[in-house]
Amino acid sequence: MSTGVHVNLHTHAATHVATGMLRGLRQIIRGTGLEPAYINRRWDVLELGITQWLRSRHLTGLVLEVYDSGRPTEDDLVGRFDFTIDYGYHADGDGDLWLDSDAVDFTIRKNGSYPSRCDYHIIATTSPGRPDVPGWSTTTLRSTDGFTRHSIGTAMTGGSLGASLDYHTRSA
Repeated sequence: MSTGVHVNLHTHAATHVATGMLRGLRQIIRGTGLEPAYINRRWDVLELGITQWLRSRHLTGLVLEVYDSGRPTEDDLVGRFDFTIDYGYHADGDGDLWLDSDAVDFTIRKNGSYPSRCDYHIIATTSPGRPDVPGWSTTTLRSTDGFTRHSIGTAMTGGSLGASLDYHTRSA
């Protein structure tokens, strides 16, 4: 008689990466002086959608848009942070799960803080055919014209999943 163990690594990795990205966003929100109440209140809905779309391989990224509602709508973006998903990061991954909180701290230090009047949105970018998830709706990303994108590199992995981190600052 033989005994076998089967672990669905992709399911565990998706949960780890979803939670890691949300923790990273919360760290960015707090570290840049934004109010964390929104992400804390919506955590379950955010985690459900992100995890489901990672499992179905429809999630392409997770975006934190920071905006100043006192500015005209077409020019209210003041900063942005992107986690970009790579489903083939480590195709022969050994199940290693990690989040580089130092990379997130570095991003916060390089970006700086925001005025207290700023607010934010968390937006999941998905590929066509994604399943609908309760609590999520469609939207459009604000334009990053006039911004410079800065790449930090891979901030977390889970099995074959990887997520890189970038931030956008207004060009001088």
